Amino acid sequence: MAGNTIKRLPPYAIPLATLVGVYVAVFFYLAYRKYAFFGADSGDLGYFDNMFWWTVKGRIFYCSELEYTNLGMHTAFQWAQLIPIYWLFPGVPTLLFMQSLFLGATAIPVYLIARHVLQDHRAALLMAAAFILLPPIVSRNVYQVEEPSFFAIYLLFTCYFFITERFRLFLLFACIACLGRENIPLAIFMFGIYALILRRPWKWVVAPMVMGAAYFWIAMNVIMPYFRGRHLWHVMRMFSYLGDTPGAIVLNALTHPMTVVHYLLGYENVMYVILLFQPMAWVLPFLSPASLMALPDLAINTVSDNGAMKVIPWHYNVVTGCFLFIGTIFAVRRLAQWLRPRYGGNPEVVMAGALLVLTLAHWQLWFNPQHYTKLPEHDVLMQALEVVPPEKSVIAPLRLMSHIGRREHFHTLSLFLSNPTGAAQFEYIILDANERQYAPIITQDFFNSFYRNPIYKLIFAQQNVFVFQRLGGESDWKIPPQP
Repeated sequence: MAGNTIKRLPPYAIPLATLVGVYVAVFFYLAYRKYAFFGADSGDLGYFDNMFWWTVKGRIFYCSELEYTNLGMHTAFQWAQLIPIYWLFPGVPTLLFMQSLFLGATAIPVYLIARHVLQDHRAALLMAAAFILLPPIVSRNVYQVEEPSFFAIYLLFTCYFFITERFRLFLLFACIACLGRENIPLAIFMFGIYALILRRPWKWVVAPMVMGAAYFWIAMNVIMPYFRGRHLWHVMRMFSYLGDTPGAIVLNALTHPMTVVHYLLGYENVMYVILLFQPMAWVLPFLSPASLMALPDLAINTVSDNGAMKVIPWHYNVVTGCFLFIGTIFAVRRLAQWLRPRYGGNPEVVMAGALLVLTLAHWQLWFNPQHYTKLPEHDVLMQALEVVPPEKSVIAPLRLMSHIGRREHFHTLSLFLSNPTGAAQFEYIILDANERQYAPIITQDFFNSFYRNPIYKLIFAQQNVFVFQRLGGESDWKIPPQP
């Protein structure tokens, strides 16, 4: 009976399932190892662990660090799909595993798209492997937990149903994708432009345009302001050279276009674009209008003066990576149609294999071996964490954030720089003088600002790792000079 079932499976099912399974196992292992060994900045891991901790307690998407719901920052309703899993298995490892599972599963829609476009099973399988190893995609496994890792699969299925002209399923997945974040409706809007270029019936042009524009307006003007209250939207700080409100940013960009052009041609932007396109052979995404859906996010990333948006391994490049790769698939078909009459063979398979090699060759953009090596002070850091009671508020170094998120109040040491009065209210402080990458650097003066302060008591000290307990009373804490 089992043998008959296997025979009825599509020929691609087993190799595709194997690809996804191996991928999820390998990258969950890497992500967990990085988390367990305090491999790098884990601020967002702690943030989302805290958000889910509050959610299962009844405060939906609330986060201590924000002091309001995450929906005030992003219209990320899709987080709801993880609530039952987190309720059963609370903790960062669950979030890391689900992230790798969702990222690995994107191989399925990419395979289906490539098989439809290229009409070759082997080329489609190679394309699927190349996609999930593309730097903006594969890096999401090991660089924090973020919303794009979980909505990418819905965007790709939206694209698949558009390509195969299945209108109702296209609209369904477009709606689901829009629930991922407020920037997604802009990509959905671009499907209308693409449909216009393809001369599709008007429903394919109008529906995504109306859906994208309407939901974007609602997200920006109704949903986020409602949940954010009087708090400033953090995105406004990402276009400081143009203004501090959406209206001012748009107005200045339109009335001073050369300011934008001058910024776009800066070294940081040029290198960002080169590295983004390089794993796709630079020119391939430009050979198909299917890359159009990447344009809104690409424009936002390049116009912004926030350097984080131009870091290839970070989550700002998932949408661009998805659609640039879809454009690359169409470009491969176009080139194959030109090459086959001249040279014969299966140029789709050769080019797909070359793309896989090219994406693998860019491992240095996202993989740093030091992040997966056990620190000399690892055991001491674990002991320091155990000293702090789970119900107490704590401030700790950035790379410890993922280990302290499940409590009412926690923050990074940077709070002593931005809001020392607020920071002085926390009950426990963890200092790691071995850490030299993230501010504030633990200098002798910084250490002494606690050690010589009568309202703090040193309760743990080993291998340059210290834990202070706040005893109470008024603090005269002042910011020590930073190197």
